[in-house]
Amino acid sequence: MFQGTIPSNVQMMLGEIVGSWNASDIYVGCSGNFTVERVLHNHAKARLHGNDVTAYSCLIGDYLAGNELGARVNPKYDGPMSFVEKYITDDASVIAVTLILSKLADALKSKKRNAYYERLIQAYKDQWETIFASQYNLVLALPKMLTSFCRGDVCEWVKGLDKSQGFICHPPFYKGGYEKMFAAIEDVIAWAPPEYEMIDQEKIHALFEEAMGFRHFLFVINKEMPELKKNLIGLAQTTNRGTPLYVYANHDRSRIVMPSQKATTPAIARLGQNDDVGETISLVKLQSAEFQGLRSQYLNPHIKPASESLALGVVVDKKLVGAFAVSVAPTMGNFDKHVSTPTVYLLSDFPVAPSKYKRLAKLVLYAALSKESKLIMEMLSNRRARTLITTAFSKKPVSMKYRGLFDLVSKKELDGVDENETDMSKIYYGSGFQLNYAAPLGAWTLQEGLALWKKKCSQVEQKEEVCEVGRPRDGDRPAGAPIT
Repeated sequence: MFQGTIPSNVQMMLGEIVGSWNASDIYVGCSGNFTVERVLHNHAKARLHGNDVTAYSCLIGDYLAGNELGARVNPKYDGPMSFVEKYITDDASVIAVTLILSKLADALKSKKRNAYYERLIQAYKDQWETIFASQYNLVLALPKMLTSFCRGDVCEWVKGLDKSQGFICHPPFYKGGYEKMFAAIEDVIAWAPPEYEMIDQEKIHALFEEAMGFRHFLFVINKEMPELKKNLIGLAQTTNRGTPLYVYANHDRSRIVMPSQKATTPAIARLGQNDDVGETISLVKLQSAEFQGLRSQYLNPHIKPASESLALGVVVDKKLVGAFAVSVAPTMGNFDKHVSTPTVYLLSDFPVAPSKYKRLAKLVLYAALSKESKLIMEMLSNRRARTLITTAFSKKPVSMKYRGLFDLVSKKELDGVDENETDMSKIYYGSGFQLNYAAPLGAWTLQEGLALWKKKCSQVEQKEEVCEVGRPRDGDRPAGAPIT
């Protein structure tokens, strides 16, 4: 979902560009999380004017502009956060409550509130005095950085602005995503919402056409706009799987920021082509560069790497047989519809190759699902880990690598690509099927998993076929969209 936040490398571009503007007023459309305003507060001497439509942004925007909020607790609300009414005594307290509620949005709006979400909400209630006091003091320290703030449709707002000044806009990428994210706030806080039409690609194009009439303009969006090609002055991608951001402005200098990846070779002996799998299995932590080195050697090069929270090597009798990497970052996906949460995402898993074993990849999965692996993930995330989830791309409607150990929780047939497409990454992610798999963590120990693999999967063949798995790119599905 769109959060209205701009990555740091784009913030640097923005500060440099706007620093050269000769403008006394700068208007920011779709303020979101007020990243643009916070950057400009430190880089520009111009008066700043904000705009947005959601409860989160409007309440904060009015506060930063020194306006009366006119907000209170919704008298019809009878949910778990109804007690906050006694804490709302002034405008700063409204903002403090709003910020805290934004952190609980997933738990409060979950259609199936599981035990984890219930405990999370209860933890906030138990520690509310401390959390609220800290947040309230931070709000009081906020500078009033806005000269004005407009609650309303950005496409209408921009028409009445002074075109001799500057205009900046970082619009939502996904229709309705911003509203859904902060719906929990609107349940608790009663306020006066503005009237507006949901923004879509057609309205974004119309907005840009109008805004290009300003003396200075800058747009940040997640797609190329051929009609603005002459104004493309920046391209930034934070990670290999991150959504690329295109910066358009009437500026004479260009910038490009792309991710770099370090790759090294881990100092561990590997299972040879004719070696037998031994008897004692363990997990070893891999440095990110070591994992990327292995991944580059054994996986399809057209699978785009993600940023892992942890990478582990699977070692049997001091020989590396494979590796896997996970992410413990919170997800807004509706996995609780299908599995027991909290979940951990399996970003990548693969065996070394060549080897004489047909299903060596299964041994890596047995290790990833072990009690020892579960404990490591829980220590890393500082919370329970109940289910391991992953996404595979396959030409067939099932992945034999995961079948038997994981349950197929959703399947999507992809649209395919143009027959003249030459980008192998687009072909990989756009053809066949997208399969989401899940399995419970901690059903066996590492040694038990090795024994099960030897009993069920240790068939020998001359050539090992390396299975391929990849996580969907950020741009393929909005963050937080259901996996079905």
